[in-house]
This record gives sequence, structure tokens and C-alpha cells, in this order.
Amino acid sequence: MMPNPGKMLGLQAQVRHNAAEISEYFSDLGKWEEEVKAKDKAILKGDLNPASGKKKATPGVRQKGFVEMVPSGVLGPKDKERKKKKKGDDDDDEETRIKPKNYQDYNQWDQFVHKDLDKMLEDFDENDRQEQEEGHRNRLAEERRKIDEQERLARAHVEEAERLKNLGNDLLKSGDLEGARNMYGRAIETDEKNHVPFANRAQVYLKLEMYEDAIKDCDSALAIDPRYVKALMRRGTAKEATGDKAGAIADLKKAVMLEPSNKQAKDHIKALSMTDEEKAEAERAKEEEEKRKAAIAEKEAKEKRKKERGGKKLMVREASDTPATRAGDADPTTRPARVKIVEQEEA
Repeated sequence: MMPNPGKMLGLQAQVRHNAAEISEYFSDLGKWEEEVKAKDKAILKGDLNPASGKKKATPGVRQKGFVEMVPSGVLGPKDKERKKKKKGDDDDDEETRIKPKNYQDYNQWDQFVHKDLDKMLEDFDENDRQEQEEGHRNRLAEERRKIDEQERLARAHVEEAERLKNLGNDLLKSGDLEGARNMYGRAIETDEKNHVPFANRAQVYLKLEMYEDAIKDCDSALAIDPRYVKALMRRGTAKEATGDKAGAIADLKKAVMLEPSNKQAKDHIKALSMTDEEKAEAERAKEEEEKRKAAIAEKEAKEKRKKERGGKKLMVREASDTPATRAGDADPTTRPARVKIVEQEEA
């Protein structure tokens, strides 16, 4: 789940607004606390005691001629009534008097408010941290999913390009040059980072005598893998066909540097380095060598056939007439006939 930037901004604004309200609340609470403490002090002094503001009840006007006869020092009926009334007023004063607050109550309230606020802020920070971690995990999971999907597609492209390249190889072996060229082209379109289809299509262009196209494909293959020897050799062959003898030799020398045992490249360099007379002499020597090899092969084949027939062979010969022919033998039917003599000779 991706975090919503608008939601995050709204939460931050709400936190700032809550913090401002809480600060204003504590400011008012402090003022109220100071006012209450001041009133408590005034009440303790009696300045604000409601009972102190009450006027004492004045006795009624005594009736004319009434004399209260009570012993000195003894409370009379009216004195008892006044005392009782005064005691009731004192009880009312106790009930109506504002009792001062204990300062521990304010400390407990402050601790409760601060503790609750700190817990609220901690919970908010914890929720915000969890949301950020969840958003980070979700982003990582999404990036990982995208990477896996890209790798899967890349593998699919590579496998498809390899399949098309192999089809092109089969068509090239069968002699279908146009089909091979098209198949190599599709392999290149599927995976442009594979250098082999470029070099193989260059081979097709060499057979089609399209040397410039062969050079371009070899350039593309070597741009991907500069150490690909087949591309160097095919480009050298194409350059030779276009008359760039020096460029051909340079490519072949690079091939020999990468593969010192490459006899084909060495022979090609030697052939390109010869003069016309040396080439003619080499051609004659080559023809003579081929004739010599052909004679040896023919002789070996003849010997093989003899061995297959066995150690001896049959020879058929005709015998001549007998030298002593009698004169009286006039009948030719009585003459000895030519006989066939079969002999065996060792092979």
C-alpha cells in the first residue's frame, strides 16, 4: 500500500493544530490555576468569606415597660436564643464556605494531563512510524516485483532469440540463404544484445556476395563482443572482397592474437601478404599437392580391393596348337582343340 501524500500532509497539519490547541489549553489552565490559588489565599484571610459579609441580626425593639429579670451572669431566654441562632449561622457558614484546594490536586491533574498528552503523542509517533515502515516495505515489494518481471521478460526474449538463431542455422545448413537471413533478423529484433545472430547473418551476406552488409553486421557483433573471433574473420573476408586488403589483414591479425592456434586465420594472412608471383607459385604447389594426394588415395584404394578378394587370383590363358601335326590328319575335327588352362597366381 503506497502512502497518500495528501493524507500525510493533512495529518501533519492536524498535529500542528492539536499542538497549538493544547498549548493554548495549558496556558488557560495555568491562568485559572493562579486565579484559584489567589482566591484560596483570600478566603483563608477572610476577605472573601461569605459569612463575613452577613449582617448580624439586630434585636427587636423591646416593648415599653418590659423588664427582663435575670440574675447577673446567667443567660436569659433571649441570650440563649441569640446564642442558638449564632451557632446555626456558623454552621451555615461552614457549609457555604469555599474550601481551599490542596496543591497536590493540581499536581495530580498536571501529571494526568501531561501523561495523557505524552501517551497520545507517543501513539501518534508509533502509528506514523508503522505507516512509514509499511509504505517502505510496500515500495520495496513493488520494486522487487518490477525487477522480477523485467528479468522474466528478458529471459523469455533470450530464449526466443536463441530458438530463432538455431532455426536460422538449420536453414543455412540446408542452403536456404533467404530463410536464414530472415530468421537471423527476427532473432536480432528479439534480442539486440546477442552478438551471434549478427555474425551469422554476416556469413549469409558473404555467401550472397553482399559484402557491405556483411561488414555492418560484423561491426554490430564486435560492438557487443569485441573478442568474437568469427566476426573478425568474416569481416576480414568481406574487406578482402571489397579491396580493403590492409583492413582484412588487421582483422585477421586480431583474430590470431585472440586465438593463437587459429590456423585458418594464419593461412589467410599469409595468402594476403603474398605477391602475385608468390600466389601463382603457391597455386601450382597446391595443385601438385592435390594431385599427389589423389594418386596416393587411388593406390590405397586399389590395395584395399586386392585384400578384399583374397591372396590369389585366377588367370585364364589359351594354349597354342600342338607343333607336331601329322600330314595324314586331314580331318580338322581330329586336330587337338585349343584348351583353356586355368592357373592360380599369387596376387
